[in-house]
Amino acid sequence: MIQVAVGCLIKDKQVLICQRLARQSFAGQWEFPGGKLEAGETPQQALIREFAEETGLQTTDWQPLISYPWDHGEVQVQLHVFVTEQARGDLHAHEGHAFEWCPLDELDQRAMLVANKGIVRALQLPDRYLITGGFHDAQDALQRLKAALSEGIKLVQLRAKGLDKSAYIELAQAMLPLCHGHGAKLLLNAKLDWLADLPQADGIQLASTEIMALTERPIVQDKLLGVSTHNAVELAKALELKADFVLLSPVKPTSSHPGLPGLGWPRFADMVQAMPIPVFALGGLNDLDRAEAKKQGAQGVAAISGFWPQPI
Repeated sequence: MIQVAVGCLIKDKQVLICQRLARQSFAGQWEFPGGKLEAGETPQQALIREFAEETGLQTTDWQPLISYPWDHGEVQVQLHVFVTEQARGDLHAHEGHAFEWCPLDELDQRAMLVANKGIVRALQLPDRYLITGGFHDAQDALQRLKAALSEGIKLVQLRAKGLDKSAYIELAQAMLPLCHGHGAKLLLNAKLDWLADLPQADGIQLASTEIMALTERPIVQDKLLGVSTHNAVELAKALELKADFVLLSPVKPTSSHPGLPGLGWPRFADMVQAMPIPVFALGGLNDLDRAEAKKQGAQGVAAISGFWPQPI
């Protein structure tokens, strides 16, 4: 297993990408700068060296984003992906690569290495995922959503099991402009065919009970597909369905599932270490758990009570 450090240098909501050379495999495709770790190097040290050699930039403060193995056929690599906004100097292509500052929301339009899909999603997704909780009526739900968005929430799942299809769609239609006005995305926790009635929605979150009957990705590529999982079998199924990200729960015991033991952080970390897509930790968590979740390999934290505001 070859250890590779990958660096995502961010500037003004853009990330630096480079095009593979004609002499390289996957020539012409785009990737994030980086390279193999040398003996005794940490991934951060490798990135400081690689960026200096490839771009002439002096970089610092590399923070972990995601890590996963990838099988290229002839070689197997472990990608250690880090992100920073700290760089100084002028960009120079010392080794002949073409470089480009690509807006984060346009990465899907580039011919990126398939191994980099998980990195693209990790860059595009926030580290907090709000799942809506209880509310008295639609107006109450909208007020709570406004409060959450004002606190910087950028990814929302509309979970409202008590609503019929008509009421759910009506509420989602009211929430969509609020979310989009704050630069946030709204995913539906609903039946797959409801997405056709809400073309402005950004995607759908599938329950673990829904995925086993599926044999392929059930929605188009330009919508986000999230999958809720609880074990290794469901994680594997999410990858088979080409999910963009997953939820893994419960990390801690929850009141919504009394008697069900939590995975705990060691087990959580073990289950996500080979996942090539972002994983949100869920179950008895709140904003105070975000740093620990990321330390254990998560994209961040998903929560209902931890993020859904109390009545205003």
